[in-house]
Amino acid sequence: MAALGPSTNSTADDVQRSSQSKVELIFILAVILVLFIPFVGSAFRIDDPLFVWTARHIQSEPANPYGFSVNWYGRPKSMSAVTKNPPLACYYTALAASVVGWSETALHLAFIVPALGVGVGTFLLARRLCKSPLLATLLAVLTPVFLVSGITVMSDMMMLAFWVFAVYFWITGLESGKQLTLALAATLIAASALSKYFGMTLIPLLLVYSIFKQRRLGWWLVYFLIPIVVLAWYQWITQRLYGRGLLLDAAAYAAGVKSQFGRISVAKTFVSLVFTGGCVATALFLACQLWSKRALALGAVFAAVVTSILLASNSLGTFPMPADKVSRTLLAIQVGIWGTIGISIMVLTVLDFWSEKDAESLLLFLWIAGTFVFAGFVNWTTNGRSILPIIAPAGIVMARRLDSKAGLVHYHAKAMILSLIAATILSLAVVWADCRFANTGRIGAKIVHEKYSNTRISFQGHWGFQYYMEQLGMRAVDFDHPDLIPGDIVVVPPTNTNIRPMPPEWSAVRETIMVPSGKWLTTMNKHVGGGFYADVLGPLPFAAGSIRPEQFVIYDVRTPTVK
Repeated sequence: MAALGPSTNSTADDVQRSSQSKVELIFILAVILVLFIPFVGSAFRIDDPLFVWTARHIQSEPANPYGFSVNWYGRPKSMSAVTKNPPLACYYTALAASVVGWSETALHLAFIVPALGVGVGTFLLARRLCKSPLLATLLAVLTPVFLVSGITVMSDMMMLAFWVFAVYFWITGLESGKQLTLALAATLIAASALSKYFGMTLIPLLLVYSIFKQRRLGWWLVYFLIPIVVLAWYQWITQRLYGRGLLLDAAAYAAGVKSQFGRISVAKTFVSLVFTGGCVATALFLACQLWSKRALALGAVFAAVVTSILLASNSLGTFPMPADKVSRTLLAIQVGIWGTIGISIMVLTVLDFWSEKDAESLLLFLWIAGTFVFAGFVNWTTNGRSILPIIAPAGIVMARRLDSKAGLVHYHAKAMILSLIAATILSLAVVWADCRFANTGRIGAKIVHEKYSNTRISFQGHWGFQYYMEQLGMRAVDFDHPDLIPGDIVVVPPTNTNIRPMPPEWSAVRETIMVPSGKWLTTMNKHVGGGFYADVLGPLPFAAGSIRPEQFVIYDVRTPTVK
């Protein structure tokens, strides 16, 4: 009978742990739902229209997702030449829309599902890699980049959802030797890559992890053929459909665009650290728990030095520092703080690998470092969407750091709860600001349509603004064939992409419509340095300051266009 004691206790412990995990998982899902629900009615933004238009086309031609034209760069082009993302998220959108419709609310609700998947996958992975999976998951999802990325209908969150599950099942399959689990993981790698091309980096990541873990090659290597064959098929089929393989085409585009901070430079490196720190802002609010007083003092001094250097500089790379003292000071302080936090995340990752020196710490290190290198030096621009994959391993690394400090989690429970609340408030403020910015395109289009309903209206600019202008029957200017006549008006939003100055010899400003965005916080505004979706607008993923209203400049066409 005595021999049965440990077994019984072990079973009871397993049941208790399983029950606790279920409660924690339900809590995580509830938190994600509560955070996203208030924003589901927000307007489409940035590249959302490309995904929506592709999904609409898929419903009529599912075998030819990019077989239509779109004016995204100022002239009609095939969607296959415009898009730099694979179509899996668009197929999901087409399926979801066939059930719930095409409204913003319906599609945003549909895209909460991948966000929930990221929460579940991160929790399952964290349960294997640290002692506090609930904390690790909260540190990942209570970040500005998670909330902003989750309220779009782009492919980033779906890619990450498949990613974290692929890593989880690969680790599980490698440990158990179950072939079906490894096959499932390999299939999820392919799904991640067909959601967003960055997902294909799972192949070298998990290959290195497996070799380090097993210390030899094995039959598990064969399963990497599944995503490789799928991607080779995708390259071949798109080559046949569109005359170019879209996989390599996207890689060429990412490498060919020049950044205002340089491809590899001190400025570019620091801007990438700023984006990392700002996007994973939970690292700031737990700094007192993560670091010693000496390290905190060193970080504060470093941030102050960076701020001082920027205050004395006219530019960061080729990005001009604001002329007025208040705006310059605010921008410099934010760059100093978030750059320091970005460095702290990288240092934590290095320290974790240095102390553990095992396959799991190597996996986390390569995951974070690889994402950082891609977002900073490979992608055409540093942006929050490229930083997003960092959140899962960063949350786990921070939790592991706290695990290593005996009793700290319990002793500082109240302080940690307050820190998580503060992080949540910041993240909600950022997603609120992003929704306000997105809504300006919808509001501006509606005002223009109502005010000039009896006039032929053309417009420049794209993103969500184009979606709503075309929805109301207005047309994008074709730079090669403008087809403008006297009496027409042209609407130009300065905070937008692919726009040209209107020639003064045949156009004149009639008025400027002002639509308020966030008053003190923004994700996209060059005047204060916010550039969440592209660092061409600024070195910060979100920026605090005095935010000017978005402008929609109305031009009268006075004489026919002369070519």
